[in-house]
Amino acid sequence: MAKARGLPELVEEYLKPAIEAETVDPRGLVVEEAERGIKAVIRDVRVMREGGRPRVIVEYEVNGVTKSFSFIWGVTTRGRVIAGVNLNDERALALAALLDDETIRGKRNVVTLYAKHLFALARLKGVGWELLSWYAGVMRE
Repeated sequence: MAKARGLPELVEEYLKPAIEAETVDPRGLVVEEAERGIKAVIRDVRVMREGGRPRVIVEYEVNGVTKSFSFIWGVTTRGRVIAGVNLNDERALALAALLDDETIRGKRNVVTLYAKHLFALARLKGVGWELLSWYAGVMRE
């Protein structure tokens, strides 16, 4: 009866972020945009708590120079999970690869990330459980 009503598919949809959590190691991931002559290597992605909120830090290397950027997740007054990240060509390339979201590629200035992006980041080793734990906590409130 449960199968006929689609319960297994529903459960799988809700558990998908937990099933996929920390299954992808981003270290060493090479991302390239030949048109602009940009080639970046992801060195590390990690989460630090800052005032009860997770700050995602992305370290990457371009032309032998290690660079980094970060963004903090928060909750709007309407209960939406968001993060704002300031992008340039290199950061957008790296973030698009980490999120597996080509729409971010080539973006500049501040871009808003949503829960779907948080779930995409949760696939990354060293990041996933921290983000999912925080998300579950703020959604419980």
